[in-house]
Amino acid sequence: MVLVQDIRGQHTLFEQDCDTLSAADLSRAALAYASLADAELSGANLRGVDLCNADLRRARFVGATLTGADLTLSDCSGANFAGASLDDARLQAINLSAKEAAGTQFGGADCTRATLKHSNLSGCDFRDAMMIRVDATRCDFRGSDFGGADLSSADLSFCDLSGASMAHASLFGANLTGCNLEGTDLQHADLTLANLNGSRVSGANFARALLSKTEFSRVPDLARAIGLNELTYADRSSIDLWTLQTAAGGLPEALLVHIGMTPAFRANLDGIDARSYDAGC
Repeated sequence: MVLVQDIRGQHTLFEQDCDTLSAADLSRAALAYASLADAELSGANLRGVDLCNADLRRARFVGATLTGADLTLSDCSGANFAGASLDDARLQAINLSAKEAAGTQFGGADCTRATLKHSNLSGCDFRDAMMIRVDATRCDFRGSDFGGADLSSADLSFCDLSGASMAHASLFGANLTGCNLEGTDLQHADLTLANLNGSRVSGANFARALLSKTEFSRVPDLARAIGLNELTYADRSSIDLWTLQTAAGGLPEALLVHIGMTPAFRANLDGIDARSYDAGC
């Protein structure tokens, strides 16, 4: 017999005559405030389940279906969602009580259109995850691994991605406005149509990253990024005048050619007022 109680142990939320919840059908179950720490839920059907405010620490959801599930304010630190279906799921403000890196596993998971905003997702594994159009505004992703993940059209605005690995990730059309990308590994990342407006990139590694219609605007430390001599280029990108002047000649020639800077414009760069005129094509 499996009993699922609330986190205070006062109410039974679910009862089933079985030995494990692995592969169980819990679709649309009302499990808000459930105590499921260390639970085995691999392969379970959790479509549309309500797990708001639940204790899911170290629980295993490997290959589980959580399409449209609501995990808002739950504690998923140390949980394993590898290969799970989390499309259209809400994981808003999760892991906020974790005192150290959350360490949640999402490797190979389908997080398409999932809502992650305001969550503590530091030290998490998102390798090869599908994260198309995910809403991850203002998340803490410090030290997380996005190697090979598909973040096309993802909203990562105002996230802390410092020290994260995004090597070989697709950031096609991603919104990186106001992001902390200091020390982030962006090697071989696809930055086509990505928007880096007000981002901080000191120490970020852009070696072999693809720039194609990429926008750099109000990036104060672009010249302190590394790997800029090894960028890959396609369609022309843009850099605003303020960023160019702040870089003070510290950008490689190939990058300046890529954004369409002419020798005549470059010669007069210091004399142009960045407050009233922006450059870049």
